[in-house]
Amino acid sequence: MKKTAIVTDSSSGVEKDYAEEHDVFVLPMSVIIDGVAYRDGVDATTEEIYDMLKQSGEGAKTSQPTIGEFMEIYEKIEADDSFDSVIAIHASSELTGTYQSSLSASENIDKPLHVIDSRIGSYPMKQMVEHAVESKESDKGIEEVVKEIQSMTDRAQLYLLPKSFNQMRKSGRVSASQSMLASVLNIHLKLEFDDGKVVIGEKLRTKKKIINNVMEKLEEYVREKSVSTIAIVYAGGIDLTEEWRKRLETRLPDVKLVIEPLVTVAGVHTGHGTIGFGFTKGR
Repeated sequence: MKKTAIVTDSSSGVEKDYAEEHDVFVLPMSVIIDGVAYRDGVDATTEEIYDMLKQSGEGAKTSQPTIGEFMEIYEKIEADDSFDSVIAIHASSELTGTYQSSLSASENIDKPLHVIDSRIGSYPMKQMVEHAVESKESDKGIEEVVKEIQSMTDRAQLYLLPKSFNQMRKSGRVSASQSMLASVLNIHLKLEFDDGKVVIGEKLRTKKKIINNVMEKLEEYVREKSVSTIAIVYAGGIDLTEEWRKRLETRLPDVKLVIEPLVTVAGVHTGHGTIGFGFTKGR
């Protein structure tokens, strides 16, 4: 699979240097703040976007790459003799039309091409991209690699812990009355993925209870599902991760920890201060 081009979108969080080194074509999602669209990693850095969201998140929205942008990428790959096939991996089709746009734009490409719905985003989606890249150095056929990535979509999970309901209210995910009630009752949420959708996994009173819930679930997955790597993702400053890093290093000393920003298209809806945990179950 050495001559395969990899296509993804910025919901994967793939860094620019990595993408350039490994022939990964990343189409940027956009965050719209105060009526201005910022292409993720192109017009503004992740940190800059989170700073703007913290100061002015009212009505912030996201938008996906246009079908024209997809067609441009695929035509470029089609014309490049150094590639003989393509694997595209995109954010959950339950949350964005990126997968469908990619699929539609690929219809006129003659090279073997597989478009995969990751059913998730952020770090677990990045793991799928990295698996595709690593498979280039193997003797596996493209169909085998695609099956392996599709298997990962069933084993991937991302927990998100919003700091407050404020940005969820601003982005229209909860009503003003729900936000006020949650604040009064000191309710903390754990959001998670279920069949490609973001759902409320837990709704608990006090921060201590939500911390215990998350730790118990992570320990269970490490013990029973062979989770060997957990990413701590954060919306805002890296200092937000320090307490969780220490907690995981103490209770899960054999697990590899990765610390990186939460992709901004997710942070638009969960808000500045969100902490998350991404991983892929081994079995």
